Amino acid sequence: MSCESLRVSVRRHAAATALLTVLSYSVLTYLLTSHRALQHESPLLGVLPHVIAAVNLAGVVSLQLGYRAIRRGDVRSHRNFMGLSFVLIATFLTLYVTRLLLGGTEVYRGPQVIRDFVYLPVLTVHLTLSIASVPLVLFNVLTGLTLPYGSIGRTPHPRVGKVAYLCWSLSLVLGIVVYLLLRWT
Repeated sequence: MSCESLRVSVRRHAAATALLTVLSYSVLTYLLTSHRALQHESPLLGVLPHVIAAVNLAGVVSLQLGYRAIRRGDVRSHRNFMGLSFVLIATFLTLYVTRLLLGGTEVYRGPQVIRDFVYLPVLTVHLTLSIASVPLVLFNVLTGLTLPYGSIGRTPHPRVGKVAYLCWSLSLVLGIVVYLLLRWT
């Protein structure tokens, strides 16, 4: 792939990333800020948080395996694990949106001191990293899936991937911590 066609592809991926990011943020903002009265409590509300946590844990494992694969130079395994990680995050988002539609957000009910000095800081960092991860992950998925193997190394993919990996991994781990704090404090 020529340098010029590679630059054009990267610009297109950046534009598509921006569009998909704005769309994703808009939908989630709407769902998080619109208050819906529940007609009845769905039995799924009791199960979804546990399933979401399990999906996040699987995402953490998949990301770590994908990172290890690329460090070994195993591009095929890296691509497979990162593809699985993306499927898992898409699954998470589907489940999370379903949970929002069924019952909104959860409220921390534990001790005030833990809420103020543990739960809220962890939640804040988790949400910040989640927000930061979206465009990074989308860009890398687009470049990783659409460009030939030999060209990817000449794009921002490797640099963006390192930041995306760190943000995404930490966000998922902190999401699991939030889940645990909501359940057992």
